[in-house]
Amino acid sequence: MPAPALDPTIPLNRALITAQTRHQIFPKAQDTPPLPVVMGVSGGADSVCLLHLLAGLAPVWNLSLHVAHLDHNVRPGSAEDAEFVAHLAAALGLPYHTRQLSPAEIAAADNNLEAGLRRLRYCFFADIAASLVAAGEPLPTVAVAHTADDQAETILMHVLRGSGLAGLAGMRPVTLRQAEESGQRPLRVVRPLLDVQRTQILHYLNERRLAWREDPSNQSMTFTRNRLRQQILPPLREIYPNLTGALTRLGAVMDAENERAKRANEEAFSALRQDSAPAPTHPAPTPVRVVLDRNSFQALDVATQRGVLRLAAVWVGAPAEAMSPEAMGYKAMGYKAMGYERTESLRDGLIGNSNFGPTPLTGEIAWSATEDRFSLHRQTALAFLPETPFLDEDWRTRWGNVRVQVGEDLLVGGWLLHCEEVDRSALPPGWRDGGDPWQTWCDARQVGELLLTTPRQGQRIAPLGMAGHHKQLGDFFTDCKVPIALRAGWPTLVDGASGDIVWLCGLRLAHQGRIRPETKSVLHLTWRKG
Repeated sequence: MPAPALDPTIPLNRALITAQTRHQIFPKAQDTPPLPVVMGVSGGADSVCLLHLLAGLAPVWNLSLHVAHLDHNVRPGSAEDAEFVAHLAAALGLPYHTRQLSPAEIAAADNNLEAGLRRLRYCFFADIAASLVAAGEPLPTVAVAHTADDQAETILMHVLRGSGLAGLAGMRPVTLRQAEESGQRPLRVVRPLLDVQRTQILHYLNERRLAWREDPSNQSMTFTRNRLRQQILPPLREIYPNLTGALTRLGAVMDAENERAKRANEEAFSALRQDSAPAPTHPAPTPVRVVLDRNSFQALDVATQRGVLRLAAVWVGAPAEAMSPEAMGYKAMGYKAMGYERTESLRDGLIGNSNFGPTPLTGEIAWSATEDRFSLHRQTALAFLPETPFLDEDWRTRWGNVRVQVGEDLLVGGWLLHCEEVDRSALPPGWRDGGDPWQTWCDARQVGELLLTTPRQGQRIAPLGMAGHHKQLGDFFTDCKVPIALRAGWPTLVDGASGDIVWLCGLRLAHQGRIRPETKSVLHLTWRKG
């Protein structure tokens, strides 16, 4: 079967050209090698139609199509579908990629079969894409054949579930799907047929006598979507004949409204933040807390309050949406998405005058509130950083220890540690008095290379004033009345060679670093607000 020539008078060709113009479905690549596109083909009418259309458009749009079919292996006849797609790809002269799921993979997905198979399908697409697109090149593109009917069903399902704007927007023509497995790149998923109704597709196929495969599982009432498609939508269409068009228009309107709301929510979220944690980026760990201004939050309108709380929860690791691919993996860890009830319960707690916390929210995330601020945080982390230098879980996970450079500032959680080497004669009057516990002077020749780190289990210190005798660090913290919650992140300077504590910052210099009569060169160590 030869690839069809591009004919703009054909309605579906015009639909694809319009989608390309509006949404840049495929990045322009006229003066570069062809853009690799992985085309997911099940063998059903929709995917056969899209493949046939793209085969005609590929030379014009400079696309290199690769047909991909994952045999789910969950019903009789699935191997015949794979063989059908193989013949289809060969007839069009296109590369063909296929794989059959193993019984173990199917069993692992059985807790939520539909979602599990979808995840495996996109993992399969990602593996193919990785073989076609080198690192540093544009993100791999995967084309799937969702139609306007699929969009209408999706939106109606979200209406019945009480979804917000994002759910009512339905599927988008171009989305970025995050990597399903470690090491995989995100996928650029495109849906060129999202404005095309199934009746148009069937007309196109029948007019050209193109064959397709029917999936018997589409008749099963086990799946919610099938029940909606066969039992709910037909009587609704008797009342509203253009139901598909109405729901897809609703999706388009809600998509634009959702984008506007996202911008407003992000601006409010940024304005309310009182911490300086970096944005979570792969593969960096997710921040352990986000702290927001409670008074300013209470002054926001209700919709923006809800949006800010959802953003804050996602910031510290909650899944964005209940039905997102990411959420499926989070459920095993006890996470639930920030749906209406969860968000509203949190909002109710924050608009009152009471202080809370820590109160479990979802998974490993809790929330705490004082009179003027609140925090969403990991249950293992402090809700609010102390008003002194502190190396929190986020810092400890990212760095562990950092070399202290003479003459340079080291920024840690809004504090600066400065190290300067001076002559003994530069010691100020009263330097021994210890008026500022967050600065000290030590013998530069006795401490070696300094590392900023945190206490270790079973560590000991030889505090200045004890003639070199050691004390268990836990006991010393107790003597200094340091709360247990602060001990794991207490800033500690150690000798990089020996590992011995040189300065338990804010508490005591070690005997090793004392200024001796013969000391000539001194390190001046100071913490100050950044």
